[in-house]
Amino acid sequence: MSAEKSYKETSGFISQLANTSISILKVLIQSKFSNESSNESGKTCIVLGNGPSLKTSLTNHKDFFKKHSLFCVNSFSMSDEYIELKPQYYVILDYSFWKSDEKIILDTLEAIKTKTTWPIKFLVPQMSAGSKRFEDLSNANTNIQLQYFNYTVFKGFPEIAHWFYSKDLAMPQSQNVLVATIFLAMNCNFKEVYLVGADHTWHENLHLDENNLLSLRHIHFYDDVEKTTFIPFKKGVHVNETFKVHEIFAAWAKVFYGYIALENYSNYKNCKIYNASEVTFVDAFERKKL
Repeated sequence: MSAEKSYKETSGFISQLANTSISILKVLIQSKFSNESSNESGKTCIVLGNGPSLKTSLTNHKDFFKKHSLFCVNSFSMSDEYIELKPQYYVILDYSFWKSDEKIILDTLEAIKTKTTWPIKFLVPQMSAGSKRFEDLSNANTNIQLQYFNYTVFKGFPEIAHWFYSKDLAMPQSQNVLVATIFLAMNCNFKEVYLVGADHTWHENLHLDENNLLSLRHIHFYDDVEKTTFIPFKKGVHVNETFKVHEIFAAWAKVFYGYIALENYSNYKNCKIYNASEVTFVDAFERKKL
């Protein structure tokens, strides 16, 4: 074995050992041990991303969506399809949903409250438990069952990480809500997870002006594309600073690596993840047409 290879293996082991130790400590401090996930063993589910291509999938394969359990995310309640499809699970990850008073946030939650006439599990991070916003939503509509999950990021040896994942005590880093949603679907014991509407073509909607101000045009399947505009790509809800180009691509790299972590975990869970998105840059999962 060469000295360079030996050094890389040794330093890699030490890094994994350190990350594992820190992650276990995080679980002990941050995670709530009484959180429980649903058990839907042996069934198929569909995770609905809000990318523009979801409209094509819904138009061409509506019967397929009505046959299986559905997970929706973020502002899906703003669409007409929310009432039509009646998803069984709604996942929120972004802290702006319990901290921000932006119109889109408040309108989304109001739509969930007023439109939901069927039982739905509303899955939100444990870190939001101190906010009354979600509790009030559940109290106002008894169809909404509030359920918390531990968003405690575990990094380290995969074998140890997978054990903590399976106990609902930790998760892979979820830079995008779809990573968290697929993970939650697997931990509900669904054996097949179809991903649709995961376009992830954000890079095609970036704009850098003459002052080096980076802007992004957000486009969802329920948007009127002609009315969407470029807005400054800020780093947070209450942050005026915009991303630098290298920063946003580094953040997006974490999104795609999260899917790789899910594919590895799916082998541990004996679950199959299919990417059935009409348009997509997600390359971690087997591609499949609906």
